[in-house]
Amino acid sequence: MRKGSIFIYYGEGKGKTTLAIGQGIRAVGEGLGVIMIQFLDYNNTKEGTPLKMLEPDFRVFRFEKIRESIADIDENTKKDISSEIRNAFNFTRKIIETGECDVLILDGIIDAVENGYIDIEDLYEIISRKKSYMDIIATGNTVSDSLKEKSDYVYKICKEKTPSGV
Repeated sequence: MRKGSIFIYYGEGKGKTTLAIGQGIRAVGEGLGVIMIQFLDYNNTKEGTPLKMLEPDFRVFRFEKIRESIADIDENTKKDISSEIRNAFNFTRKIIETGECDVLILDGIIDAVENGYIDIEDLYEIISRKKSYMDIIATGNTVSDSLKEKSDYVYKICKEKTPSGV
């Protein structure tokens, strides 16, 4: 039986989601099932379209409405976002409880914690309940030392150079 691990991909640079998806595609190639749940990824739908071709082996779930930005949001929108993230988190719990995939990608969940939408203790609780064969991949911009401690693999993605205006 395979042994599952906890992976963290974090940093300010681009590529965290792409790296997680690549690991998921590799898992599909090994005959494993993958589920990706997106948190706080309002206007990024580019990855989802080609992944539909991999269904049912690689399934993507998104609970949030598409929004231009969350930079200047009012209280009602914040409540809506909180409700959407709570639905995504409850779905995450269900996936972990049922063990219906081998690789669970929680894209942006670390940012949902950092922005106060999910309590860090709730994240620790679901991580502790993962099935022994299940990999969990979590992405976000910053990560706490305590989450690093609870993880098997931690990768920092950083931007060294980009063209101006990007």
